[in-house]
Amino acid sequence: MFLGALMVGSNMRLTGAVAAFALLILSSAFAQDADTDSRNRFRAAAEQMEKLQQRNDPAALIERAQLLQSGLPVSEINPLRVPKVDEAERLYEQALGVPGAHWPSAALRRAKLLLARDKDQASQERAAELLRRAAAMQNHEAAFVLAGLMEEGIAGRRDMEGAKNLYQIALRSEHGPAGLALARLETDPAKAAVFATQGLRILFQEARQGSAEAARTLADHYRSTGDGPERLSAAVEWYQRAIDLGDGEAALRLGRLRLDPKSPLRQPQEARIAFEKAAQRGSIEAAMILSEDPYNGAALGVPGAAADLWLNRAIETKAPRALVLAAEIRSQFGSEGREAAKNLLLEALQRVDDDVTALVALGRHARDGILIHRDVPLALRLFDRAARTDNLTASYEFGRTALAYLDQATEDMRKSAVAHLRHAAERGHVKAAVSMGDALLRGHGVPESQAEAMRWYQKAAESGSSAAYIRLGDLYASRSSGAEASRALEWYRKAAEANSAIGMVRLGKMFNEGRGVPQDQALAATWFSRAAAAGSGAAMVELSALYSRAGGPGHFNLAKDALEKAIRAGDLRAPVALAKLYLVRGEYQLAEATLKKPAEAGNAEAALQLGELYLMNQPGPEQHNAARRWLALAEKALAGDDEQAARIALNYLKLPDGGSIEHGASVLEGLIRKNNAPAMSLLATALLNGMGVKPDPARAEALLRRAIQLGDDGARFILAKAYRDGVGLARDPSRAIALYREIYNEEPGDTKVQLALGDAYARGEGVAQDRTLAAEFYAQAARQGDPEGQVRLGLAYLHGGGVARDGRLSEQWLSQAGEAGLIEAKVQLGSAKLSGLTSTVDAEGAFASHLRAAEAGSAPAMIEVARALTRGMGTQADPALAKTWLERAANLGSPDAMFELFRLSDIGAKPNPREAERWLLQAAQGGHAGAMYRLGLRYEQSGSDQDKIAAREWLEKAARAGHAQAAKMLEKQAASAAGPG
Repeated sequence: MFLGALMVGSNMRLTGAVAAFALLILSSAFAQDADTDSRNRFRAAAEQMEKLQQRNDPAALIERAQLLQSGLPVSEINPLRVPKVDEAERLYEQALGVPGAHWPSAALRRAKLLLARDKDQASQERAAELLRRAAAMQNHEAAFVLAGLMEEGIAGRRDMEGAKNLYQIALRSEHGPAGLALARLETDPAKAAVFATQGLRILFQEARQGSAEAARTLADHYRSTGDGPERLSAAVEWYQRAIDLGDGEAALRLGRLRLDPKSPLRQPQEARIAFEKAAQRGSIEAAMILSEDPYNGAALGVPGAAADLWLNRAIETKAPRALVLAAEIRSQFGSEGREAAKNLLLEALQRVDDDVTALVALGRHARDGILIHRDVPLALRLFDRAARTDNLTASYEFGRTALAYLDQATEDMRKSAVAHLRHAAERGHVKAAVSMGDALLRGHGVPESQAEAMRWYQKAAESGSSAAYIRLGDLYASRSSGAEASRALEWYRKAAEANSAIGMVRLGKMFNEGRGVPQDQALAATWFSRAAAAGSGAAMVELSALYSRAGGPGHFNLAKDALEKAIRAGDLRAPVALAKLYLVRGEYQLAEATLKKPAEAGNAEAALQLGELYLMNQPGPEQHNAARRWLALAEKALAGDDEQAARIALNYLKLPDGGSIEHGASVLEGLIRKNNAPAMSLLATALLNGMGVKPDPARAEALLRRAIQLGDDGARFILAKAYRDGVGLARDPSRAIALYREIYNEEPGDTKVQLALGDAYARGEGVAQDRTLAAEFYAQAARQGDPEGQVRLGLAYLHGGGVARDGRLSEQWLSQAGEAGLIEAKVQLGSAKLSGLTSTVDAEGAFASHLRAAEAGSAPAMIEVARALTRGMGTQADPALAKTWLERAANLGSPDAMFELFRLSDIGAKPNPREAERWLLQAAQGGHAGAMYRLGLRYEQSGSDQDKIAAREWLEKAARAGHAQAAKMLEKQAASAAGPG
């Protein structure tokens, strides 16, 4: 009223500053009023409890129990209510032990608590019996609740006629909700209208007489039956009436209605007012919504200070859900925040109750071991406890966790894992259906059955699951008949059309290999390019393989022609795909030319790709300016597209000027406040690597964990890799392997994850060493055409690592990887042929393989080629050409090549001491242990004190680099200096 008078009275115009001041005054006044109301409610509740504690009659016991059940305020300045349900249950039981007029009321309340807390059959049956006895004693609400149990078939068989009879009894006793229930069940529209009218009349009358519960029931009715703004407006009015009567639950429900993005009455500011009222009346849930707002999109516009106030109040309640939320928020603020988060989670574990949200969240923390120590058995117990309340998410988490960690689950847990998954899947949980199919396909916890697996995948596919599309495609692709291959193509196409990069790669491979379709490498290249444009590393590998020497230039021309045709037809994605093809071949100028025309014509994706192109390969000022220009154009064209905005912002962080970096960071922070998971992953990557921003590993880890919780699988991979390699974070292989296993369980076809798991088992990092299992993972990746997997599998066969030694299979896999363009494979194949491990010694084959790798730029291969040319092994001896290859390798920075050049100049056919000295020094400075040792010896032999010092320095460096002779020489010198005895 005061602000309205200021704004509309006379002809005064309120400036922004005055308006802000007025709002500040009002906010302060509202806060003072709220504090006063809070103190009054606290004192009233304390006085009421004190009076009731002085009485021992049954009515007083019930009142005390109700007060404890709804909760007492934490303090005079913290209005949040902390329910004491266990104590309330004890008082209800005590009241039930005394006959009298109070008994039906005690029975009703005790039954409601049993139904709310305990889902087991015995509790439900006892609740039903209490309700029957209370209904028989003319308690109309008990009759209504019992009718609901009979309608749902809880604690007995479903009995619709019995339920209707009880609803009618309750309605005759003037219980309004019973009329609405009868109207819902009535098939005759006329009779339904009569019942609804009766029920509404009773509720209207009770609400007008001051019943907040009746007003809230009316609001719920209009909201649930609302098919237009009029009924929703009526719902808002009744919620407001209930709030005015002191109902905090009504305020919470009104806040949700006002915040619902699908509601025509969405008004975030009104929602915030409602949530604040709910919180002032004791709702912990409302307090949590307010405290999370700045970290959850800031839709309500809650100031940071106010959010922090409500968060601290929620923490004071010690409610497990509030403690978990506080941990999530605190963990985002450096090492101190992470330590606080850890303590909050540990306290939540000690206090954990039957709150399903808290149980599931704590289970995930215990399983993932990011903020607290990993404890998979504890996680399974928490998931199991939550699943008993019929929570589908909990059932899914229990099932997939037990199957992923079979060694840490008890026998009973392993047996019930599939039952939990099946239950969730049958009730419509899509990820559970996919996991159920996986279990059947692999025979995990259930007899293996491909047919049953396909049935579950089909069920998930009907709900639009891309993962299910790919699994179905994989199953059909694994079969030999042409008809089945065509069905695989169909499922892969569905996944690709759903923007799944994995689906695009699978589709491209089918066209590339001509499986189920005529071979069409142009189409294959098109799909690989689109997947590459979506950020798929596997697609880039496939493109490299397609345009390697084995494929020949003709394939590239076919793809180029196809994409140019698509560009002429107006396909906006085709220019980016063609540019990707050029980039794979290293043709940056052609990629630039391809992107420029569509970018200048307003193609935002082309502009963005062009900006990224200019930031490749150590750009200079000119490239930075061009990148800045194209990023700005893309940003303007893609305004409103949060996913692309995050990608653009990350590129701004790569620019050298503070303004660009600040802008990029600001955009990412804004997206993070909107709960944008990709933005969290991108900023975390920058924080780990110090890209444009100060490194902050703690916050990076917190952001990645939050992104994982929001469903960003890419964040899991980034975090796993950081743990594995120790990039930005302390190296922690066990955490890395846990994350890789999580990803593998959901997408077993991801070759990056297969390789990571294979490497972990091969080295025994984070898991017990198991070379057999490592080889199995390498084989999975190899069979999917991944060159890295092929070379690892080839080496496993070469040395008998986890598989029987087999030179023929080793050569086969190493050759495939080499044909795909993997230089390392060519080097390894050459070395294998030279050693004779593949079959007989094949010096010519070894030289040919090393030469291909050398021509592709491999420094180790260049050294091997030089050695062969020096000795005439597998080729004609040519010392001059050998030296040329060594010089090429040395120019690439290879210390090994520098040392070889030293030896060639020192003891070769034509010694050159000056050249030898130069190469020895360069090799030593490059970190070659042998060169450091040799250089140390040369200084040692010189004799001067200065040279002696230099000799010791080089010998110490050589020893640190692992040179055994250098270490022994230093030991001798030390012993000599110490003298006898």
